[in-house]
Amino acid sequence: MDGGMDITAKVSSLATRVQELLKSSGPEANPGVVSWLKEVESLLPRLSDGAAMKLGPHAASVDNLRLAARNAVQHLLKAPWLTSETKSELSGFLERVPAARQVGKYRFSSDWMSKCEADWKQVLAPLAGKPGVQALEIGSFEGRSAIWLLENVLTHPTSGLVCVDLFDSDYVKLFDENIAASGAAGRVTKRPGRSGAVLRTLPPEPTYDFIYVDGSHRAFDVLEDAVLSWPLLKPGGWMIFDDYGMASAQLTGRSSNSRPDIGIDAFLSAAFDRFELIKKDFQLTIRKNLD
Repeated sequence: MDGGMDITAKVSSLATRVQELLKSSGPEANPGVVSWLKEVESLLPRLSDGAAMKLGPHAASVDNLRLAARNAVQHLLKAPWLTSETKSELSGFLERVPAARQVGKYRFSSDWMSKCEADWKQVLAPLAGKPGVQALEIGSFEGRSAIWLLENVLTHPTSGLVCVDLFDSDYVKLFDENIAASGAAGRVTKRPGRSGAVLRTLPPEPTYDFIYVDGSHRAFDVLEDAVLSWPLLKPGGWMIFDDYGMASAQLTGRSSNSRPDIGIDAFLSAAFDRFELIKKDFQLTIRKNLD
């Protein structure tokens, strides 16, 4: 307990408060920013993955909450009304709280993969270790899901993975380092750019046994990714959409634009007779009909 308030409730409270601080427009908010920061830094060492999981699948781990705190601090640093003292406090937090940590031979700042490993192992078991298996990933970030696929499914030397992502920020360095550390870089193809443009350049034929859709969270973008990648999926192949349950799993309110489920449902309605629904939870999994 933390002053009569359990840790999960405290995290939710801090998430709400930073949203309010980000909307502030004057120097009077500086004390609130410093107070919020001290509470965050005090709370982080006491967090556990068990407590994070109670917050829902979009929190999932301490790493994700740490990343969320760093992102919030980086947004606050852009406020024009911050005093030099407050900026120093925020910058100090970023120096003390690392962006990524070592996980075996890899470095990651977040973990959205652990929550779905059991489902992926079950669904993708027919592909594991088979020759020639090809996968397409839309949204790769630091390579955690790509690494999982390379280590658990795409293990045959003739298998391959195409990763579509903007690859235009600091996380690219981690992605490259992690893929190199996997020893399977020769079977990974990076396709930088907006997914809606990149998917249109891929050969328009059923090539992939598995497609993972985890790019933009905007409904229209998700719908576009689904429509453009569907013809690339082999009959009998699997498609997994991440963040289908995102709208009901947020610690604070989000823009209506961040609704992957709207785009996914629109696609499912249009393709209703072309797939088998395998699982519908935080992630949604379908299998393309053989006919």
